[in-house]
Amino acid sequence: MPLARYLMAGGNLTLMTAPVMEMDKVASIDLAELAAGYDAKRRMDPVEFERLLECIFHYGRVAGRVLEIGCGTGFYLVPLAQRLPGARCYGIDITDAMLTQAKAKAEEKGHGNCFLAKADAHYLPFKEEAFDFVLMSQVLHYFQDRHRVAADVHRVSKQRARLLVITTSHPQLRSQVDLAFFPGISIRDVARVPSLEETRRLFEEHGFELFATVEFASTFRASSADTLMEWVVSKPWSSYLLFSDKEFNKRLKSFRRNLKRVFGHGEILYLVPQTLLFFRKT
Repeated sequence: MPLARYLMAGGNLTLMTAPVMEMDKVASIDLAELAAGYDAKRRMDPVEFERLLECIFHYGRVAGRVLEIGCGTGFYLVPLAQRLPGARCYGIDITDAMLTQAKAKAEEKGHGNCFLAKADAHYLPFKEEAFDFVLMSQVLHYFQDRHRVAADVHRVSKQRARLLVITTSHPQLRSQVDLAFFPGISIRDVARVPSLEETRRLFEEHGFELFATVEFASTFRASSADTLMEWVVSKPWSSYLLFSDKEFNKRLKSFRRNLKRVFGHGEILYLVPQTLLFFRKT
C-alpha cells in the first residue's frame, strides 16, 4: 500500500494519485539533515507558543477539516489536532524524516484525528473544496512553482475557507541576530524568500483576499555567545545548509567574532520575528 494511503487510512478523505516534482532545482538543501533534532532547534517558549496559537484561532477560525502543507515534524499540526478533537487535521510533507517524527508525535499524544501523508505541494492529493482551513508555515521558498501551489491550494479549499501563510518579511530577516551576524545569510534569504507584497499578490491572483496581517515575535535566549554558537553549529535554519561545509566553517569564525565584539560574554536575548498573513477564499 502506498505511503500516502497507509498514513491517511481512516481519514475519510478522497485521495488522488499525484506526481512528485523534482525539488532539487530550488536549492541544494538536505531536508533530512534539517529534520535531525528539528524541534529542539526550533524551540519556542510555551507561553509564547500559546499566544501564537490563540492568534491563529482568532483570525483563522480553525475548525472542520484542516490541512497543513509542509507540516514538518507536526510543530503546528499536532497542537491543532489536540485543541480540535472534533476536527480532522491533515498534514503533508515531502521529507520522510519529518513525517516520521510527526507521526510518532501524534501517536504519542494519542491524536486519532491527525492524518499524515508524503505528498508534493504542487500536486495536492485531495479532492476539490475539501478543507476549511489551510496552513503554510515558512515553506514558500522551497517551491519551484509557487503559482502552481497557490492554484492547488485554491482548488482544495472550500468556499470562504481561510488560509494562513506564516512567513518572514525582508526587514525581519535582516533584524534577526543569528542571521544578521552570520556573513552572507541575510542576502541569500532575501533572495529566496518572497516579500510580503509578492506573497499577497501571489494568493490574490489565485482567488484569495488578504484580510489580516499580524506580526509576531518569539524570544530567543542564549546564556552566552558560546551557547548561541553551539545552536548555530546545529544549522537550525535551512539557510545555513546553503553553504558547503568549508564555507560554513569559514563564516562561522566571522560570526563568532561578531558576537564577541557586540555582546561580549554576557547573555544574548533577541526576537525571532514572523508575519502571519490571513487570507480567505473569494
